Amino acid sequence: MYDRIKKEFSLIIGEHGLESETVVVHAAALTPEEAIGNPEDRDYPLIVGKERLMQAEFRGSLGQAFTDMYGDFNGKLSDILAMDLRNNFQRAVFISSLNAVMRYLGLITKTVHCRDDEPPRCSQELVGYVAENYGKPRVALIGF
Repeated sequence: MYDRIKKEFSLIIGEHGLESETVVVHAAALTPEEAIGNPEDRDYPLIVGKERLMQAEFRGSLGQAFTDMYGDFNGKLSDILAMDLRNNFQRAVFISSLNAVMRYLGLITKTVHCRDDEPPRCSQELVGYVAENYGKPRVALIGF
C-alpha cells in the first residue's frame, strides 16, 4: 500500500513542479499537550501511551502522523520519496510530510489532530459520518 501511495505522491509532486525545488520538511515529535491540548478526559493514547504525533511543516502547512518511533527529520521531498519506509519512524515522516504537502496544495483538510474539548465532539461526528456512509460496522479501529 505504501508503494502505491508513494507513487501517487510522486506524481502529485511532479504535477506541481515541486520535485526539483529545494524544499525542507521538518518533522518533530509533539508533546501530548502540543498535540491534543488539555482535554478533560485524560485516557487518550497520546497522553498515557508511548505514541506521539510527528508534525511536518511544508510552506506553512502542517501534517501529522501517529508513531511509536519519533524524532526529528529535515530533508527534501525527494529524500522522503527515496525512503524505504521500513520502520515506523520513516513511515511517520512520510505520512506527516504527505499530509502537509497535500494540505498546502489544497487537496485535503484536517491534517492535524483535534485539541482540548474537540476530541469528544469529533468522535460523535465520526459516529454520524460512519453510520451515514457505511451503515453499522461491527468493528472499527481508530488511531495507530
